[in-house]
Parts: sequence; C-alpha cells; structure tokens
Amino acid sequence: MILVTGGLGYIGSFTLKLLSKKNAISIDNLSRGNSFAKKYSNNTPININNINGLNKLFKKYNIDTVLHLAAFTCVRESKNKPKIYRKNNWIDQKKFLDHVVKLGVKKIIFASSYSGDGYSNKVKVKFSPYAKYKILIEKYLKKISSTMKVKVIILRYPNIAGSSKNGNLGEENNKISRIFPTFYRNIQKNKKIIVYYDYKKKLYPSRNYVHVEDIAKLNIKAINFINKMEEKNLLIKVNNKIKYSNKQIFDFMFKKLKKGDFVLKKIQKIEKLNPPNIYDANLTKLLKWKPKNSSIKNIINTNLKWYKKIYNNDL
Repeated sequence: MILVTGGLGYIGSFTLKLLSKKNAISIDNLSRGNSFAKKYSNNTPININNINGLNKLFKKYNIDTVLHLAAFTCVRESKNKPKIYRKNNWIDQKKFLDHVVKLGVKKIIFASSYSGDGYSNKVKVKFSPYAKYKILIEKYLKKISSTMKVKVIILRYPNIAGSSKNGNLGEENNKISRIFPTFYRNIQKNKKIIVYYDYKKKLYPSRNYVHVEDIAKLNIKAINFINKMEEKNLLIKVNNKIKYSNKQIFDFMFKKLKKGDFVLKKIQKIEKLNPPNIYDANLTKLLKWKPKNSSIKNIINTNLKWYKKIYNNDL
C-alpha cells in the first residue's frame, strides 16, 4: 500500500487520480489542500505530525511506500514567516519520517525542489527558508537510507503548472502567488502587469516549467522503479529542457484572451536567473520518463479552461 502525503494538494490530486484507491491512501489536513480533490483519493484528514492518527492508519493498512508531497511551498511566504516553515517543513517532517520508518516503511519518494539547487556551482546563494528546509530534509533522508534498510528517491521538481485537459482539475491555493493565474486575472481586468527584464544581458529571465500531469506520471514511475532500485538513494533533477520567460507566457496568454490595451511594464530583474537546464539522464535511463505535455501552449491552454471555472466570478 502507498501512502501519499498532501494528497489533496495540486500535485497530490493529479497523482492520486492515476493511482487505484485499492493501492493508495492519502493524508491531508486540508490546511492547503482542496476539498474538490477528495473524489480522487481515500483521504484521512490528519497532519503529518499526528502520531496517533498515523498509528491507526498503519494498523489498518499494510503501508510500505510513502510518496511525501506534504509541505508549505511558497518561497515568498517562507521569507515572511520563517517560523512556520521551520515547524512545518523541518520539525514536523523529521518527526513524520522517523515515525513511518519505525512503523515499517521501506521506500520513500520525496518531493524536493530546484530551489535547493542553487543558481550555479560558482555563485553562493542565500537560500530561502523554503529551499533551506528542502535541502535539510534531503540530507536527512540520505542519512536514513544509509543507516536503515530504507530506499529513497529524491525528485527535485522545477516550476509546475497546468491543469487537466478537460479543465476539471487544477491548482487553487491562495497561500501562494503563481505567475499564470496572476497574468490571467490582470489581463482580464486590464490591470498593469510587471515583468522582470535583465537590462545588462538584454533578456527576460526564463524558468523551467513542467506540466502537472507529466509530474504525476513521473511520480508513478518513481513508485514503480523504487521497488527494483538497487541504490540506497537516488537524487533526480527534473527538467523540461526548454525554459520560458514571463514575457513569452504573457504574450501567449494575451493573444488567447484577446483583451484590450493595458500597461506592460519592464523593471530591472534583481534576483538571479534560475538554475541552468540540467536534464538528469536517469529520467530517461532509469525512470523511462519524458515530459510530453509541458509545452507553454499546452500549459496555458489547460490553465485557461480551469481559470474560467474558478476565477470568472471574481472578475
């Protein structure tokens, strides 16, 4: 049996949609998950630090694998509220991992982030609390895998975007600011949009995006692979090979929405560019995975279907 933490969240709901309820259960306390995703999971509404709740689940189900997605995920929020990120993304995470290993879990797949990768090997980066605790959990999992009989796969996700092809499932999280819904709402309201521009290099900073359906399929492949994995632990950097700038995203979305005049303002990009595109060979060699739905066209087209359902009443 597979336990998915954060099963009613963005990535969790898409992943559980692909898993049979006979083979997977989830925990999500709905502090940031979405109740509309309940139909895709057999969910127990508890926090990961709920020891009694975990004990009951493990007594009821024969759980040997954990797909660990539960976490607070906003970089900006982590800078403003570092204490809650230390509690939720470090202290509670360690407590959870220690306990599930004690209860007999032998395989753990951890959702990490490119935020912990740095911008290059030559530049020292001051990590956000969000990135800092992702790195610390990675190290802690490697320690667990080296001292206990536990296999670990760490997946460093890039930026994740997109919705289902029919527009019936997507992300809705008011705790985090994403570029796609921000552009959508501002274009619809003819509000000013700001994009960053590197005047020195004369380019718009670009980022790596992968469609959430591709990420869900990757999670399934990781679950299947860890059963036969020979290594104690494996770190994989997930990548789309192609980067997109906010200007490209804006241009495509604006063309699709066909709205009137408004101000697009360029301001100096202060932050450094995202990490270079390093496509981990293990994605294709071991996991047999390639992103098939992650073109900017598909990401925006699927998002627009979803946004029309969840945002139009607010416009």
